[in-house]
Amino acid sequence: MQHWRHLGVVTAMIALSLSWSACSNPVSSSNTVSISGVIEPHQNWAPVLYLLRPLSFQNLLASYQMPIVDSLELGEDGSFQWTRALTPEEEGLYVLMTQKRYNKYKNEIESLPMEENYVLVSLEQGVQIELRAKAERLTHSHSFLKANDETRLLAQLHNFRQPLVQEIERQYKENTDPTGFSWNVHGNEEIAHAINAGLEGFIQTAQSPIPLFAALRLRSPDNEYRDHPEFFLELSRRLNASFPDHPWTREFASLLSPEKLPLLKGERMPEFSLPTPQGDTLRMDHVKGKLILVDFWASWCAPCRKEARQVIRPLYEEYSDEGFEVLGISIDSDRDSWLKAIQKDGANWLHASDLMGDASPVRQSLRFETIPSCYILDEEGRLLARNLHGEELKKFLENYFRG
Repeated sequence: MQHWRHLGVVTAMIALSLSWSACSNPVSSSNTVSISGVIEPHQNWAPVLYLLRPLSFQNLLASYQMPIVDSLELGEDGSFQWTRALTPEEEGLYVLMTQKRYNKYKNEIESLPMEENYVLVSLEQGVQIELRAKAERLTHSHSFLKANDETRLLAQLHNFRQPLVQEIERQYKENTDPTGFSWNVHGNEEIAHAINAGLEGFIQTAQSPIPLFAALRLRSPDNEYRDHPEFFLELSRRLNASFPDHPWTREFASLLSPEKLPLLKGERMPEFSLPTPQGDTLRMDHVKGKLILVDFWASWCAPCRKEARQVIRPLYEEYSDEGFEVLGISIDSDRDSWLKAIQKDGANWLHASDLMGDASPVRQSLRFETIPSCYILDEEGRLLARNLHGEELKKFLENYFRG
């Protein structure tokens, strides 16, 4: 499960000739934009609203990278209003953002999901946007009283991330460490699946580039596309066909170069030789089976160990006589820990490891970021599926052997 992180370095901020107003009335004009509303004040948040415009796909929703184009002091009750004439060149995706008091950075996204402090809006000539929100949880409390269709679509994106927000908020409330709080949802496949499936479904049905690209950034906030490369490659082809002139189409395609992607479906697992627990050498082409599961794990990875005991071991016992083979490749660096974990988990299948940890050439050649990571191969060693865990893996084997 990937963690939600905001990437980037501080960039020079630019200022456009925009005009905010806390009390002026909207100008009635076909090319005028109006943004107004109320952001309920909070003692920990400064009464200032910033307008940012991402200049590239990769700096969208990235802390410190989105330039600020204007700012506005909120009224005592949190009210605000901004109007101006917008040129066609200035139309597009913008971000409204608040900051905690005394934060020296004015374009930083809060790391705790429930405190995320931005609202995505699509600005075009003639649009009127009116919103309500709470300062202390701007992203996940805002609603629109008035908005164009694209802005309303952007607001829907955060519904898919509610399982993440709720889980981290639960962890936060249960935290007893006075020195700080760090969060993750590593190993929680239910949360990962819910978020990714929702966002991917939205991406597949989006008909305009602004909501599509925003959903894509939320789907892969670290700009890594290794967990579902076939989906992203197909999306890139679709973008090139539908929006070939959009600069973010070309930028996204550049992130999908072959040297950045893992093994794709239909491709053969690369050959390698690794030491076994018995001191022999195991070659990938010596692993035979009607269906082969290559499982990357480590003794220190709790989700890996749980998967081995509760999922892989029962499946191996059920299907090994029918041609199901498992090869566990550990990215441990300590031999004793590796061997003890195999024995304790009852992992009675093939094992190998170069004991080089993250520096393992096999791991680096497959370009995966997290473990457990698994590859399901046919008898010729070609990839059928990647990273199926829990019930998904059980269902795949059931369909393959009994379907």
